[in-house]
Amino acid sequence: YKKIKILGKGNFGQVFLAEEISTKKKVAIKVVDTTRFKNEDQRRHAENEKEICKLLSKDFQHQHIVNVDQVKVENKCIYFILEYVDGGELYERIKLEGKIDEPQAKIWFRELISAVAYIHKHGIVHRDLKPENVLLDKLGSIRLCDFGFGKMFDASKLLDTYCGSPFYAAPEMVTATPYRGPPVDMWSCGVILYAMLTGQLPFHCDTMPELFKKISLAHYSEPSTLSDEALSLIKCLLCRNPKRRITAEGVLKHAWL
Repeated sequence: YKKIKILGKGNFGQVFLAEEISTKKKVAIKVVDTTRFKNEDQRRHAENEKEICKLLSKDFQHQHIVNVDQVKVENKCIYFILEYVDGGELYERIKLEGKIDEPQAKIWFRELISAVAYIHKHGIVHRDLKPENVLLDKLGSIRLCDFGFGKMFDASKLLDTYCGSPFYAAPEMVTATPYRGPPVDMWSCGVILYAMLTGQLPFHCDTMPELFKKISLAHYSEPSTLSDEALSLIKCLLCRNPKRRITAEGVLKHAWL
């Protein structure tokens, strides 16, 4: 591969645009430097991402998930060779337009939920769903990316690692309660939908304790500008009780979609 430019940097490495020399195909290469890990949690997250991406590179590709060409480990670095998606982040689109109108939001949200339903069906939970991790391709379709906090889950066992962005975290996460994986993803999808339709976050405070209290109580305002069906779906997603929270399959059957 020939490196073209850096696309982004993180605590453990960088993502750069590259070109495969033989085919001229452009790819995104995420490099994780394992020597920068400071604790076992960071090492475990990287191993989880590697395991998930190896799965996604073989039998579990989906049209709304960034394709993984291959995963390589060399010189204490993990290399994720990924499909290059050049349409920007959903976050940038929301910021640019202020908010997304309901007809367009329906299209993108259906695509996102189809990707989430797919990973849940195959025993994968994302745990960091937010507009920054939702890309748009050149045709304007959704591509879910970044499984850095992803994990293979067992439906009979609870998870106990708090991770992801606090603004998108479910009540069971912010209260440090052992949780099932899929419902925390669905809560995050509810926050994403709210952000798409209003240009604002449902839960925002000046301090983390205040934010966590609002999230734990599921206190948010219902904008009068949204349709009844949209408000209904948001309510089903931002349900305080994870056992009653709507599933990805349930969302795809909801009246709003």
